[in-house]
This record gives sequence, structure tokens and C-alpha cells, in this order.
Amino acid sequence: MKVLVTGASGNGGQAVCRALLDEGFSVRMSDVFPVPAEDLKKVEFLRCDTRTAADVRRAVQGMDAVIHLAAWHSAHHPPVSDDTIFAVNVDGTFQLLEACRQEGIQSIVFASSMAYGWGSVYGVTKVIGEDLCRAYHEMTGAAIAVLRYHEFIPRPYLEYGARLLANGVDRRDIASATVASIKAALERRIGLFKTIVHTNHGMPKEVINDFRKLGPDWCEYQVPGSRRLMQKYRIPLPEKVEQHDLSEAANLIGWKPSVGFLDFLRDLKARDERGIDVTKIWVPSELPS
Repeated sequence: MKVLVTGASGNGGQAVCRALLDEGFSVRMSDVFPVPAEDLKKVEFLRCDTRTAADVRRAVQGMDAVIHLAAWHSAHHPPVSDDTIFAVNVDGTFQLLEACRQEGIQSIVFASSMAYGWGSVYGVTKVIGEDLCRAYHEMTGAAIAVLRYHEFIPRPYLEYGARLLANGVDRRDIASATVASIKAALERRIGLFKTIVHTNHGMPKEVINDFRKLGPDWCEYQVPGSRRLMQKYRIPLPEKVEQHDLSEAANLIGWKPSVGFLDFLRDLKARDERGIDVTKIWVPSELPS
């Protein structure tokens, strides 16, 4: 199967492309700038500005499925204007779906966000993007997965670990959820499907709801030495862990997150025992792909 990935040069796009290739898909990467990773430079790449109809029509030609990741968001550095965010995220999504309609593509994954809502221009673009996906599904019967990704912005290692307890998700889970979704769309196991893509730590409800008090002991039981590590590296502990019901994703697309806070603690323990200065590590570049 041939899959187009828009926004392929970004943080999530590179991980998704690798996961697709590992699963045996033929991948066409598209973005406004070439992918920087050496291991992906032999994969087909097509420059595409999704705001430009001709670019998008050329990108989708001959594809069996599309994963639409191309977007600007409010946390970009350097920042981009709200005008640009709106144009790329809304006009670009419309152009992409219209090109898919003309090409007859019936399997799509759309990258939405936990920021979905009316609190920012970026959040509003995701509201409109999801509505466009619903319209495309209603008009064409296409199988579309709308994935509300939680945060996977590159950041320092210790911040990444703490963020897993809040609104963070590991990039590997972003990739696995996306691949599971495109498989489900291609196999027509979904119609219009929406899910949050977040972390599951396997914690009892009482620990989730009172993590600052109960979490250290629970983590210590699961990963001996955790309490010392959290104190040594001054990892801030939330009063309550953010957790969502992801059972529908497990039932419909066969996806469950695989990287949680305990995995971070195990990794931190191994690095600490080797004397590695974790304050200089950047995620995701220095974690497994």
C-alpha cells in the first residue's frame, strides 16, 4: 500500500514514516522542506505546500492512503503568525481533502490536537479541520481517523519525563497510533473515528487521583529506587495524573500506548547508574526510535 505523509519532515512525521516503513508500507513524504534525518533521505520526497492546490494534487496522485500531519502550531520556535497557522491548518486541510476526493482516496488519518477548542487560533483550526474531515466522510464515505495528539514537542529529558504525568505523550506512541489508524482505515474497520492519543501509566485510580501523596510509593514498588531518583532530579509531581479512557482505540484500531512514566523511570535509573548527565539529553533524539 502507498501512503502519503504530509508534514513528514517534522518531529512526528519522521517517526510515523519510520513506523510505516517498518510495517512494509510504501511511503511518499511531503513537506515544505526536506527531511533532515539521514535514514529517511532515500525515501521518496515531494515538496508540497498544502495551501497550493497543484502541489497537493501532485502529492496525492497514485496514493492508497493519506496521513495528514502538516500544520503549524502555537508552540513553534520561532513562532509563526496566527494568519499563517490558520492558512496552513485550515486552507491546507481543505486542499488536501479536495485533492483526495478528486483522486478517490478513501483512507485518511488527520492530526488533530489536545488543544482542540476555542481558546486559541490554533485550537480553532483543529475544530474546523475535524469538521472538514466529517464533511469529507459524509460526502464520500471515506474511512477517516481523527487523532487528538497530546504534546510530543521536543524538550529536555527531565521535562519530558515530568510531562508524561500531565499532557505529554511519547513520540513512539504517536507513531504507533497513527499506523494502527491507517491500517484500520484501509481495512474499513472504521468509518469516522476519533480518539485521544495519550499515555497510560497503568496506575490504580487512587494513585492517579492523589499522585503527589501516593505516587512515590507506588513508583518505588514498581521500579525500586524511583523515590531517590525523583528527589535527586527534582521531578515535579502533580497532585493528579492526567489520564483518559483509551479503550475505544484498543477495541476499534487495536492500539494501546506503550510508553509511560515507569518506562521513563527505568530509563532514568539505567542512565543514572552509568553516571550519564541527563541534564544534557534532549528528547526525542536521544531515546529509541
